[in-house]
Amino acid sequence: MRPSPPTAASPVEDVALIDLPPWIAVSGGVELRVMARAHVRLDRLVPEPIAPVPRLIVRFCRRTFPSPEHPSESAGFVIHQPFHLLMQQQAWEREARVMLALVAANYVRRADLYLLAESFQDYTSSAVHRLPMISVVLMEIYSIIFVPITSTGVSRLQIWLPPEEFALFFQSEGRNNAHFDRGSSPASAAAVEGLKMVTAEEPNICSICLEDFGMATPVLAMPCSHLFHAACLKKWLEQSCSCPLCRFSLPQEE
Repeated sequence: MRPSPPTAASPVEDVALIDLPPWIAVSGGVELRVMARAHVRLDRLVPEPIAPVPRLIVRFCRRTFPSPEHPSESAGFVIHQPFHLLMQQQAWEREARVMLALVAANYVRRADLYLLAESFQDYTSSAVHRLPMISVVLMEIYSIIFVPITSTGVSRLQIWLPPEEFALFFQSEGRNNAHFDRGSSPASAAAVEGLKMVTAEEPNICSICLEDFGMATPVLAMPCSHLFHAACLKKWLEQSCSCPLCRFSLPQEE
């Protein structure tokens, strides 16, 4: 009997979660908040055929405020993308524009949409450089777009980002208007501890994970009255002191 040929090895499916801090981008009064979570395999080895194919899921939430043209609304979108696109810069740039257009083309000026798509692509490129991509099983990108009553000002991109990424961002060509994101500092432990669990009075959606919660579901409330799954909100507040749905901020960690 011939011996079996050697089999390539890869990490097992046991995973660790890595959350990357959010960026905030604004153009023409339209605000985009984006953050990422990676499910990364641990280092034990198993035969290659067992290793799962990496997946990429992009979750968008579009929030609009009432105007004569559009009522107030919150809409969620879940887009599954080929994982390898993240490593193909030109193809991913095109796909970023397509996704942003799908979510907000009827609500946002084209110039602002293109600038926000640039910031989305910059964020994901930063994530690719910071993560052990060879071990990633699943990448989830969460984005929230806040659409004002009317677009305001010129179409000029401003980005607030964590201080540890500031130097990296300025290495990009043609970027000279980035700003630190003071709102991306973690919320204080005491402020998070003081948040109250309440019972949802009507069905809604958690705008962090974009999963529904039903009437009478226990949820965690921000002081601004926005409701989220408790685990989702606590994880978010480890990265940013700002409410995911408005600009209300909890006290920052000292």
